[in-house]
Amino acid sequence: MNNKCSELNEEEQMLQIRRTVKQSKMPQESYANQIMERLDRMENRSRREHVQRGSWKKKTMVSMTSAAMLGVLVMGSGFVSPVMADALKNVPWIGNIFEYNADSSLKQASTIGLTTLPNLSVTKEGVTLSIKEVMYDGTRLAFAVERQGIEDDKMISFYPPEGATDENGDLIRTTPLEQQIKGYLSIPDIEIKGHNKFLGSFTDAVGKTSDGQVIQNMAMYEVTKGLTERNLPESFDMTVKLNVSGIQERFEFVVPVKNLAKGSVVLHPNQTQSYGDFSYTVSQVDLTSVTTRLVLDSEGKVPETPEQTGDLSATKMYYDIVDQDGNQVQQNMIGYFNNSPGTKYHEDETYQSFVKTPKSITIKPYTLTVKKDWSVISDSEGQSIKTYHKDLEMTIPIVQ
Repeated sequence: MNNKCSELNEEEQMLQIRRTVKQSKMPQESYANQIMERLDRMENRSRREHVQRGSWKKKTMVSMTSAAMLGVLVMGSGFVSPVMADALKNVPWIGNIFEYNADSSLKQASTIGLTTLPNLSVTKEGVTLSIKEVMYDGTRLAFAVERQGIEDDKMISFYPPEGATDENGDLIRTTPLEQQIKGYLSIPDIEIKGHNKFLGSFTDAVGKTSDGQVIQNMAMYEVTKGLTERNLPESFDMTVKLNVSGIQERFEFVVPVKNLAKGSVVLHPNQTQSYGDFSYTVSQVDLTSVTTRLVLDSEGKVPETPEQTGDLSATKMYYDIVDQDGNQVQQNMIGYFNNSPGTKYHEDETYQSFVKTPKSITIKPYTLTVKKDWSVISDSEGQSIKTYHKDLEMTIPIVQ
């Protein structure tokens, strides 16, 4: 829609939506009729809720209809005519983003109501950024950013930030801001309760809708390091600052964050397991309805098998987690390194959640095998081959 839509009353808004749908040329087997039927149902529901809860509810439903009917149903139909595409150009995304994410834990959190929708927006020089959805479960924090006003499939900036250095510590030549193509987002800077030393991952591969359409003009940032040490409260404000290429002034948001996950378990086992020269100590395990988190410190030379000699060698140690029945949770992100393993590591890793709180978990350390060029040995299906070290396994009872 455009800004004029917000100036119309609810009846005029609904009429404008219907007129747009009717005037848009669609194939015979399109979603035009379904959209009209949905509009009828939402009008009726709006009237009922107007009687039950007051006029403000009706106005909310109409404003949601303006975007949801044209932005979600039409987009989900797999067909958008040129006329309809033009009408939808400025329609913001309504609803949850994370329920379309490939991460099953994030998808589940969004589906069962463990995320918040702050819908904060800032506009500068014709570009609008919005914080659409936030997930925080006490140990994991992620949020989605929508961009409007730029017609480009790409979201993430390819310009090196000012002051960036290469692997040798030399400054990388940067493109002056006024010469940059407008509209690309750099990695967000976040601040929580005075702390800003956080590392995170930033991607525009947010997910696909149920009919396989790639979600565009949307990016997701997730804090990967530096969060859990802060002992944060159940709710707090997070400041998010975003640089956009070609725009001098930063986009800044103050985002309310709330932990909606219930029944979380936090353990501090301080349990050590060793074999040969290698040992590790588990200092913390978090189990939430969204995330499993493992914090440990390891020390010593990683053990090698007879197969990991000559042109083949072992990587650093990695860790799988299973429950008492052998059900494994998938690790969210695994880092590979093009160098020989060190002798000291601090691990703070997140995994997907267990279906239900286990009675115990077992940590299963493993290494991968790499060639001289650091490429990982894989099986016939392309999966990295894991070498488990049973003597290093550790079982931790879950005490609630």
